[in-house]
Amino acid sequence: MKINADQINLITKRGLRGDLKSFERLLDFLEKYEGISVIKYGMYSLIFQIAMNKFIDTSKDCEECGGKCCQIGYPVPVYGFDYEELRNRLNTDDLKKLEKVGNNLFLLRRPCQFQKGWLCSIHKIKPYACLSYPFATEDEQNEVINSYDGKGVPDFKVPEYCPAGKRVKDIMNKIINDLINKLGRVPTPRELYNELKSRYYRNEETTSK
Repeated sequence: MKINADQINLITKRGLRGDLKSFERLLDFLEKYEGISVIKYGMYSLIFQIAMNKFIDTSKDCEECGGKCCQIGYPVPVYGFDYEELRNRLNTDDLKKLEKVGNNLFLLRRPCQFQKGWLCSIHKIKPYACLSYPFATEDEQNEVINSYDGKGVPDFKVPEYCPAGKRVKDIMNKIINDLINKLGRVPTPRELYNELKSRYYRNEETTSK
């Protein structure tokens, strides 16, 4: 079955939100093109990101940080498929917080007006770009993307102010090293995902904090 770009975006968003069936469907699709460096990079980045969003509880780290990722940085892109979901759930005043810059693109400027304390008041419907932070977003990983040659696991950058990202990266690196010792080689994205899931999945409907 063919999957178009809009479907890929929606499947990715559902997956990063914690829907493992969608995430695994996405991996199934991307594996067909794993020989392409940028696709392989993308698979690893998504696995690191779902580790943060779904498997590893980062709530204490985010509370300690105070949600700086919502306060500083470039405006957050809100795509058409994001906006449709937000439009169905938010009132008119809240929608005005989004700045339209194109036919299918809005911007949510930082500091984010939906942040309440260190929490996100629209967590369950937050935009794709927010779900992708920090491992699967181009703004943070541009240098890593450009330098990745398809060999090994990318050395993802984590913002200095992000204790949650640092802890997730440390845990993922430990899993990778364990797999290298077990397999005698670097794990494929699928092998890394399967090991992550086997260690942290508890068959419960939880998403990122």
